[in-house]
Amino acid sequence: MSTDNVQSIDSRLESYRASLAAARSNGEQASARKLEQQIAELLEFQGRHPEISQAPSAFEVFCDLNPADINCRVYDD
Repeated sequence: MSTDNVQSIDSRLESYRASLAAARSNGEQASARKLEQQIAELLEFQGRHPEISQAPSAFEVFCDLNPADINCRVYDD
């Protein structure tokens, strides 16, 4: 991972909120709902992991919230 793309959770939330405001003002209902979901999930992740400041990927958030999902399973050899 390149350090150029490292973003904090707070800055990611700020970006999502700005995009949400734009989607709402443009009447883009589907985009607004998706952004609301992303904000809620990231806030939940942040609440579960207050020690982490670097924004996780969408997949990391998904697996944190859905550890039993087949795509999130980790097998030890």
